[in-house]
Amino acid sequence: MAAVQTQGTEFCFSIRPQKLFASEFWARTEIEVSNEYVSYKATEATISIEELEEWITAMFRLLAGAYGKEYTLAFERAGLAVDLYPHTQRGKELSREERRKNDCVMAIRLLMRSKDKKRFLGGVYTVLLHREEILSFAQKLRTEFDAAYGKYVHGRGKFAFVGVSPLGYAGCQYWYLDPTETVEKGEYVWVRMGKQDIEQIVYTDCVRYFNDDTAPYDPETVKQILRKATEEEAQKAIRQVNTSAK
Repeated sequence: MAAVQTQGTEFCFSIRPQKLFASEFWARTEIEVSNEYVSYKATEATISIEELEEWITAMFRLLAGAYGKEYTLAFERAGLAVDLYPHTQRGKELSREERRKNDCVMAIRLLMRSKDKKRFLGGVYTVLLHREEILSFAQKLRTEFDAAYGKYVHGRGKFAFVGVSPLGYAGCQYWYLDPTETVEKGEYVWVRMGKQDIEQIVYTDCVRYFNDDTAPYDPETVKQILRKATEEEAQKAIRQVNTSAK
């Protein structure tokens, strides 16, 4: 269960195991809000598995400084919306590194409804999370997601895609094609990342197989991994990241 306490309110969002013969499209989630004035709980099957993973990935990308402006996710069937706010300074364009080192905010907006989903209960309730709270929340959700849907989302197909993160971060899942089909989760690989196509070593978060109609990007045009990093290259790059972070 991913739970946070802020300003006297406890917010919990958990991923529940699927029931037997349940749809493979909708995730089963449970949302709770409780404080001195509110006690709300709802079990939902209205957020798709893909949407749920998109939220988890977006939180890790926010922490990694990937967003230069507000980014919003809306799960209308669940009455839920999420606003991700990176660190900004008026009149100044910040680098990813600057955004990574400073605070960021996630606003979770919940439209509370009756059990029959026909009535609204007191409007929209908003919970604000800061960097450390976002990290804890995202890590717990990722653990629950992988346990519940890891086998499903691994996928089957003819194209091997690897989801990668910049060193020092995890869970961002920037997708690259692996034409060799040899890269495994936890390995380090060389890629060209960003608008300037800078060659760098990245960490492999996951490996998935897709067909043309399910791939996150066109297999014909998506960037490919260049090669696996050697152990020496990976350790040198990790030391450099750790040194610059101090």
